[in-house]
Amino acid sequence: MCMNKNRKIRVNISIDRKMLEKAKMKLSLFGGKLSTLFNVYLKDFVESMDKNEFSDQRAMQKKIEELEKRIGNLESNEKGK
Repeated sequence: MCMNKNRKIRVNISIDRKMLEKAKMKLSLFGGKLSTLFNVYLKDFVESMDKNEFSDQRAMQKKIEELEKRIGNLESNEKGK
């Protein structure tokens, strides 16, 4: 069996409808794909987490806590709309 590490999978996510429409409109200006946009953001996130500043466990934990707080704030803002 051939194991292709670049194999793509389908992921279901929930996103803001208005933001999706705005993103699609802007992507259509240059023929971009929504999946490409998500892949770029995911790659950037993973690479930024792999950088040396996260090799220190305390620094990594602090960044994780900061990200959790930001995500919590975003979720709270969405629920309040």
